[in-house]
Amino acid sequence: MRTKRICVGPLQTNCYIIEDETPNGRFCAVVDPGDDPKTIEENLPRNLTHIILTHAHFDHVGALETVHKAHPAALFAVGEHEPLDSVYTFYSHPNLVIPHVDLALADGDVIGPFTVIHTPGHTKGSICLYSAKDQLLLSGDTLFCGGYGRTDLGGSMSDMQTSLARLAELPPETKVLPGHGGPTTIGDELSNPIS
Repeated sequence: MRTKRICVGPLQTNCYIIEDETPNGRFCAVVDPGDDPKTIEENLPRNLTHIILTHAHFDHVGALETVHKAHPAALFAVGEHEPLDSVYTFYSHPNLVIPHVDLALADGDVIGPFTVIHTPGHTKGSICLYSAKDQLLLSGDTLFCGGYGRTDLGGSMSDMQTSLARLAELPPETKVLPGHGGPTTIGDELSNPIS
């Protein structure tokens, strides 16, 4: 699996480009196209297959419409419990258009090399993407290096605690690529449960 991180927008959101060969063919996805569509487009390989959101806060979806228009064949996927009729935001984003969802991802679904883990807490429908083969987790804003996502913007602290406890069951050497900040591992972040 090849991963590339692009840091975009005023909140320095991590947008990831993932490429892999799977039993079902080539997988090429952009995860959380948060802003700076030109920069994202300059880094995208040809024939994008998927556009995936870990959640729908504005800083993770700002370039979504532009990228989707440039790659109409790419399947747009988001967690099935993530409401998109009104994008979660603490800033006004009146001109943002959310494309039709092609894949509503449920817990345990497989998309390319990843298994979907529903991790509510930061938002109701937040998801993480886990590759056991590569020992890699794209954690969105559920888990960061040195912390976890805030829960006061459409989330729940009790849900977050449950989700983090679930992630703590992954192998400790699992590399975590978060929605903001640098990479970490499950062992470094979740060796002690939060209270």
